[in-house]
Amino acid sequence: MPRIRNKDRASAYRERLRNVGLRHTLPRERILSYLDRKNTHPTPEELYQGLRKKGYAIGLSTVYLNLQVLRDAGLIYEFKDPKGVTRYDGYSKPHHHLACRSCGRVEDILASELPEFLEPVIPEAEAKSNWDLDSARVTFLGYCPRCKRSR
Repeated sequence: MPRIRNKDRASAYRERLRNVGLRHTLPRERILSYLDRKNTHPTPEELYQGLRKKGYAIGLSTVYLNLQVLRDAGLIYEFKDPKGVTRYDGYSKPHHHLACRSCGRVEDILASELPEFLEPVIPEAEAKSNWDLDSARVTFLGYCPRCKRSR
């Protein structure tokens, strides 16, 4: 599989921003790039620290502002982990979450790794709710391997 060059990746983020009517900025590109990895669900502070460790000069308020803008545009997903902590997810492949009730750990599970059980549910939910639905995201709650062993 050919490796995607940084220039190509940057162009892809620019296009994603443009497709939802957002202006490209370096902080937005860097946030999208950071979040577009499997099993990455940072808090805003963790994201800020991660970007700083990569050598990016970015302010915490800039991180918060851009997370809100990217969330509102539908480019990233905001959710609460089992401990009630707000986390962000920008992994672009279709996936769901596994969340540990004990430690709060959140992992991705690719939709392609599961039976296609959600697709038939969407029309049923639309019919019962009178909503216009376009997707579904599931969080499976339980105990991660480490917490399961210590129970």
